Amino acid sequence: MANQIGLKIITPHGVAVNCLVDIVTVKTITGYMGILYGHISLVSTIVPSEIAYKINNKEYKLSIAGGILQVEHEFVKILTDEVDSIS
Repeated sequence: MANQIGLKIITPHGVAVNCLVDIVTVKTITGYMGILYGHISLVSTIVPSEIAYKINNKEYKLSIAGGILQVEHEFVKILTDEVDSIS
């Protein structure tokens, strides 16, 4: 089994997501990016779009108002003004 990466999505209202995931897919100013455990460190701007993440092959999708993405090899942190579930 592959290593999981920590995902934390933080809004002004508190922490919306805080879990271990297999992959996170976000849309930055340069396009969609898939982030796995061990990814190079980076900071980027997220554009308003859909974010997806998988846990044990189950995919979860959220609508995000844009924000800031910070990646380290063991975690992904997203700061955003608003995030909503997609049915």
